[in-house]
Amino acid sequence: MRAKIRLPILVAVVTLIASALLGAPIKSSLALPDYATKTGQSCGTCHVNPAGGGTLTAQGQAFAAIATHITDPAGAWAQVSGAAPAPTPAAPQGLQVTIEGTLDDGTATYSITLKNSSSSDVADIFIAGTVPSGTSLIGATATPAGGNFQGLQGQAAAWLFPRVPAGGSAGPFSYSVNKGSATNLAAHAWVHWLSPSDATAVSADVTPLTPAEKLINDKLNKYNANLALWRIQPGTAPRMMELTEHFNQMWFAAQAGNWTFADFEVYRVDETVKAIPVVRPAREAAMNAWWEPAQAELEAAVETQDLTAFTQAYDRAVAGCNSCHVASTGGGISLKGVKVTRPTTPLFSNLDYSGN
Repeated sequence: MRAKIRLPILVAVVTLIASALLGAPIKSSLALPDYATKTGQSCGTCHVNPAGGGTLTAQGQAFAAIATHITDPAGAWAQVSGAAPAPTPAAPQGLQVTIEGTLDDGTATYSITLKNSSSSDVADIFIAGTVPSGTSLIGATATPAGGNFQGLQGQAAAWLFPRVPAGGSAGPFSYSVNKGSATNLAAHAWVHWLSPSDATAVSADVTPLTPAEKLINDKLNKYNANLALWRIQPGTAPRMMELTEHFNQMWFAAQAGNWTFADFEVYRVDETVKAIPVVRPAREAAMNAWWEPAQAELEAAVETQDLTAFTQAYDRAVAGCNSCHVASTGGGISLKGVKVTRPTTPLFSNLDYSGN
């Protein structure tokens, strides 16, 4: 309950601070923005309490998720009562949201999944999936335990959900629509939460697949050593050679003060790390445990162009590599003899690491 009333309290505090800074008179110590007048809606539209304040309804959560709901309440309400936020993929600290869809005999079914990659639980969650123009919502086809389907909210199927634990996931939140007269069945999902902070994430647009298309995609998207196409894909060892290259270039770029180049190499390491679990799923947990904190430290040092912090972050990342090697095997062979150190010589003589 406390988490659900944070938003109005926060708005009140911000109002007080802003009034003090601007020297404006304060009509009430608990003055809230006059949303009712500016949106033309009653307080009970967004709050369980008809008088306003306290627990938010599903529509209230949706309204609060619009970034401009304080500065432009009317515009924000127009978005809520019309369509969901534009599909600009985002992955803030907290939840990531994905959506997939299938099309069968004039019925499109969409499934939404939430993933919490942060170190904190995320709570008081509003989930929505758009209902394409020209279609009609049939209803929810799957709701995880603890979830509460809210039906159609504006142009989206919506749920309330209590919590996704740190490192956990939730879903699927699924809904079906009649194709009707629709010519474009692309849809996207979005999620808004209040705890530990007020934030929103939006997925990319997806177009539902026919059963045959989904069967092919599922077959190709899952590693299968019996298929020739998968057998020729590089495993962990070749990717480690790529990481060696990227860490070498990252080091010399940073030493030369070429932070743009160093930043690019951090990005390339991230791409390489993400490719490993595709063919070696068992490596995913160990790789993420090493790379996620290392990436955060390296990116912070590069952003601030702090060579001392970069060197410390680099050394910790290398130490993490070696710790992992001690406990790992490749092809049945121990990797404890593979020790990484700071590079002393650039791998490529034709690169100007200073960027001149």
